[in-house]
Amino acid sequence: MQGPHLLITSAGRRAKLVEYFVNEFKTGRVSTADCNPLAPALYMTDQHYIVPRIDEVDYIDHLLQLCQAEGVTAIMSLIDPELGLLAQAAERFEALGVTVVVSPSEACQLCFDKYTMYEYCLGQGIAHARTYQALEPFREALSLGEVHLPVFVKPRSGSASIEVRQVETFEEVEQLFLKNTDLIVQELLVGQELGVDAYVDLISGQVTSIFIKEKLTMRAGETDKSRSVVREDVFEWIEHVLEDSGLVGPLDFDLFDVAGTLYLSEINPRFGGGYPHAYAYACACGVNFPAQLFRNLLHQANLPQIGQYAGDLYMLKHDAVTLISAVELQHIKR
Repeated sequence: MQGPHLLITSAGRRAKLVEYFVNEFKTGRVSTADCNPLAPALYMTDQHYIVPRIDEVDYIDHLLQLCQAEGVTAIMSLIDPELGLLAQAAERFEALGVTVVVSPSEACQLCFDKYTMYEYCLGQGIAHARTYQALEPFREALSLGEVHLPVFVKPRSGSASIEVRQVETFEEVEQLFLKNTDLIVQELLVGQELGVDAYVDLISGQVTSIFIKEKLTMRAGETDKSRSVVREDVFEWIEHVLEDSGLVGPLDFDLFDVAGTLYLSEINPRFGGGYPHAYAYACACGVNFPAQLFRNLLHQANLPQIGQYAGDLYMLKHDAVTLISAVELQHIKR
């Protein structure tokens, strides 16, 4: 029986992650796609394709045709803006026998709308930074002493820390809202920032893996240096947050430990930029998400393995180089 053929779209710079999938899909196949022929991660697979930009009207139609022509059996994106598109088109892919590795559309939208996520957390009893979707509620809360400067101002929907800034004065917040009304103001949490990688099994719906890291250095919105942490309270907290959320597959959490209270910052319903730290323990510790996905695509459930890794090991990202020829660029399938 032929193994699954996974197409990773919007591969971008995630070369190591693509390598991990190639390693784990030995009896299957991994291909990559991107709109940019100079996306480094394209060249980590033997087969790679140039596709339209995700905002082109025929983007999904193009992917459907590509999947049918190339025998793709599963598709997964590495960027937030594409996840909602794939979730909405899941039935069209499934009609062709293609599994879309993404959470349901409603769950994706919950993650991408930061104010809706705040309201959801309030209703679920999950601690979250105080969040304001308009200037006047923030002004009132500031005058009542419910929130204090400085604060974070960020787009209500956004990713990769784009246009996120720490603001020191109310006047600066006011100026930002004059330029863009689709902003939120968020309480500045002072505490230990943690990143968590979690996998929710596509077959059983169980949380099968959780990996915690203390974020030490960030670059372009991604974890650049981190330290592994083992905490039972965080494991339990993640499972509580995921109850009835509808989220499945690989997930990336940002949270803060403020004087012993865990606050959710955000959930990204995809592989996080710091996942390579977790994979470093993959063979022995059950945080091998590509292998778990491979089994799921064979219709096999994974058994939960939570907390079976060592603490106090550091991840240090560094640069690598890929060279390609002009001839190779000319022969990429489009």
